[in-house]
Amino acid sequence: MVGIHGSKIISHKIRGMNPIIRVDKSGKVPVYTVKQIHEEAPFFGKPLKESDFSIVLKSDADVYTDDGYLLLRFRKSVLSKDHIDEAYNALETLITKPTTDRGKASGTKEGTRTGKKNKVRSNIIGYFDTWSVQQKYRFKVSGVKPPSRCRITRFTAREPEKWKRTIPLIEEIDAQYENLCPSYYKSQSKAAASTPFRIAKTAFSTVTTNLNFQTAAHYDKGDWDEGFGNLVVIEKGAPYKGAYTGFPAYGVAVDCRTGDFLAMDVHKIHGNSPMIPKDESSKRLSLVCYLRKGIVERCAEKELYDPVALERRITRGIERKRGTKTRKLKRHEK
Repeated sequence: MVGIHGSKIISHKIRGMNPIIRVDKSGKVPVYTVKQIHEEAPFFGKPLKESDFSIVLKSDADVYTDDGYLLLRFRKSVLSKDHIDEAYNALETLITKPTTDRGKASGTKEGTRTGKKNKVRSNIIGYFDTWSVQQKYRFKVSGVKPPSRCRITRFTAREPEKWKRTIPLIEEIDAQYENLCPSYYKSQSKAAASTPFRIAKTAFSTVTTNLNFQTAAHYDKGDWDEGFGNLVVIEKGAPYKGAYTGFPAYGVAVDCRTGDFLAMDVHKIHGNSPMIPKDESSKRLSLVCYLRKGIVERCAEKELYDPVALERRITRGIERKRGTKTRKLKRHEK
């Protein structure tokens, strides 16, 4: 493995493959140019190993592919501790809830529609461009028409005060994105501004939270095509090792820790190496901020509905249907 510590490179090769073509250290931040050393397809849907990464970056770095495309930008200790702590405290209950909605990223092998899905602690906050199966059923039963093709996520709708406490950190992440990836940010921010399903005035519609979750190799196919994913990590409890985030086809990853910021091309296959906890208290929460392209395509210039009023209408509709069914049953019994 090649570990990057400041300007010193310590290396011992794995598989005899070093993806680095050149390193430019003339500026404040080293710029790495790397070549693709593996095909992407064999990694898809599979948990990654630490040995899948020949390079792990542990300090500020920019990485480009040999055909000139930006792969990632990584910066250490650029986020506010106060905002990090406030966001974590607001999300502490949500992040422990399991879900089966992460598809191939959860390492599910049989396919996402077979019912055999892996449970992981991964959730979304902000806004999303599809309604869940349960929500669709409740609309049908209540006779209420969905107010939009996009929705406010449950946490954002039901925990407005906690949601507000996450915003300062999301805005900090947005500022880093704008500063480090201005061309990608410009396209994404303009698209985000076209819809009210947008987090504050950022370039993001959605944040995914992952707690101690090793994502299998995957693409973020629902993200804005001309944008980047933005990842930060919050550590709690005993220190852990591993959990590197990177691109196995290029053999390059980063060791993202509390306060760090990573902008990455999530349209290329990526994932994590295993997290090695010291004990049961070890926690690694990653927050991934992005723009859902479905929100832009389906909900541009739409009005943002009132989630409390909508829930009341659905509840009344379900109660009316149940009341009608009960009255019919009683008449039949007579």
